[in-house]
Amino acid sequence: MLHRKGQGTTEYLIILAVIIVIALIVVGVLGWIPGVGTGITQSQSQAYWASTSPFAMTQYEVFSDGSTAPIIVLRNQTSNKLTLTDIRLTSTSLATTDTEFTGGSEKSAVNATAIDCGNSTDPYSYDVNISYSRTVGGSTLNLTQVGIRPLVGVCT
Repeated sequence: MLHRKGQGTTEYLIILAVIIVIALIVVGVLGWIPGVGTGITQSQSQAYWASTSPFAMTQYEVFSDGSTAPIIVLRNQTSNKLTLTDIRLTSTSLATTDTEFTGGSEKSAVNATAIDCGNSTDPYSYDVNISYSRTVGGSTLNLTQVGIRPLVGVCT
């Protein structure tokens, strides 16, 4: 009987290559590698923004008509009094009026700027920057909360 030297090694390498390819596909689908995954879903976005600090976004809705300002409800996750000064969705400033939030309070962010997110049922994704101020020892600090995940949803 002929003995094939290296046949066992070759089979082992092929099996190892298949396992590595499957592992890379799983990692990409789960989004562990930036730019490889399918992106963030609306439920993932809602969960992320409901847990951010100092401001959590407990509700949001963007309208397709282009003339209605988005509805954004924020909650102050800290025990400090914070003053919301602006919310920026990607490059659009919503020009909120300064709104004070006591510790733990939840309010609708009053704004005047509408965003046209497309047609009804079109998906949207916005990067979010929240500008606010806090008074510490008589000095006012102007701060910004930058979201590491976008605000994702469907136009209403």
